[in-house]
Amino acid sequence: VQERWFARLYFVKPAIFTVLPFFWIMTGVISLTTGWRRGVDLLVGTAIGPLAEPAVIAGALADMAVGALIAWRPTSRLGLFGAIAVALFYAIAGTMLRPELWNEPLGPFLKILPIIVLHFVALAVLEER
Repeated sequence: VQERWFARLYFVKPAIFTVLPFFWIMTGVISLTTGWRRGVDLLVGTAIGPLAEPAVIAGALADMAVGALIAWRPTSRLGLFGAIAVALFYAIAGTMLRPELWNEPLGPFLKILPIIVLHFVALAVLEER
């Protein structure tokens, strides 16, 4: 069984470690560029409204740092754990600040769940045999 698992995941592993850093880094880049206004607007009407702009900047920088850590092999494990922590933080904080986003048609909060699972998969296949 373990040989079959290894064989099946062998070609998926490079995709995982390409897509995850790309996802995190691009999320940060988008938050600081084309998505800036949308990110700030999501926070303005909440309890942290006055801190909306710094919060978007902090989130973007955290996302890019997580992506860079995952991309660099010696820090991949730290980056994956960081990604899980950041994703959980976003889910919890987002639920407290904007619970209606759980009911959005594109599921921005629901997508956090499979993303977290993919990070656990990445942790499982991180080490070579």
